[in-house]
Formats: sequence, C-alpha cells, structure tokens
Amino acid sequence: MTETAAPSLSRCLASLFYESLLIVAMLLITSAVLTPLQLMLGQDSWLLHSLIQLASAGVLFAYFGYCWTRSGQTAAMKTWHIRLVTADGRLLNWQQALMRFAVAAMLFVGLPVISYLGWQRSYGDHPAAKWLALIWWLLPFLARFYDKEGRHLHDRLAGTRLVLLPKPPRGGK
Repeated sequence: MTETAAPSLSRCLASLFYESLLIVAMLLITSAVLTPLQLMLGQDSWLLHSLIQLASAGVLFAYFGYCWTRSGQTAAMKTWHIRLVTADGRLLNWQQALMRFAVAAMLFVGLPVISYLGWQRSYGDHPAAKWLALIWWLLPFLARFYDKEGRHLHDRLAGTRLVLLPKPPRGGK
C-alpha cells in the first residue's frame, strides 16, 4: 500500500469530528458501568471522581492504543483514509502510542484547563476566559502550517505522523 503526503487540515478535522462521536459513546458507556459504584460511594466522593477520570482515560487509551498499534487507524481514520505511523513510517508500538496519547491529552486538555483556571483566577468568571483558554486548543493544529513536514504539534512531539492513504478501488467496476 503506497502512503502519500500528509492529509489536509479539513480531512483531519472531519476525522476528529467523527472520532469525537465515538469518544462520547465510549465515555457514556464507561459512566453507565460506573453508575452503581457511584450510588454506593455517594455523589461527593473524591475517590469516585478520581476513579471515573482514571477509568475514562484508561478506556480511551485502550481504544486508541489498540487501533494505533494494530493497524495505525481508528474507525474514523479508516473512513477518511488516514494512517498514523512513526516518523520513519512504521506502525506504533504501545510505548509510542502512550507517548502520543499523553502528549495529545496535555495539549488538548491540560493546557486549555490550566489556561482557563489561570484566567478565571485573574479576571473572575468572565466569558472571555473560556474563549482565551480554547485558543490553546488550536495550537496543535496551527503548528502544521509552520512545520516543514506538515505535522501537527502533538505528532511532532511524539515522533509520529499522519499519512493519507489512497482510496481503495471500487469493487465490481
């Protein structure tokens, strides 16, 4: 299978939108499984909140790690003909998958949350704090325009890259 250049930003965002639907479904299922535990421990248990966050992160890493190490593609990436590989074109191992997952989590969740908390502490509950925090969410995507290989920031930091796969030939024609 011949791998070509990096996929366009619009293709990556379309894949991300599709992926977000799958992620929401996985998180809802995780929450439903943990609901009986929530009833036993009570609503205000810090242990419960920590367990839910750990379980959610574990479920998401299991999904992404399995897909990235097995074929380099999640369900959304298959639909949009995108594959994740290492910088030298091989499939990721579990350690590389964990690195990309952790870097992406810090860029897409960690930085916006830290930014929001900082803005909120400085300026109170001002609506602009949310928008300023979300600007950090754009950083990994905008970095591709400054990267000579067209990689997103989280791919650059994790040593991975996205490649566009050719569309498979239509069957029967």
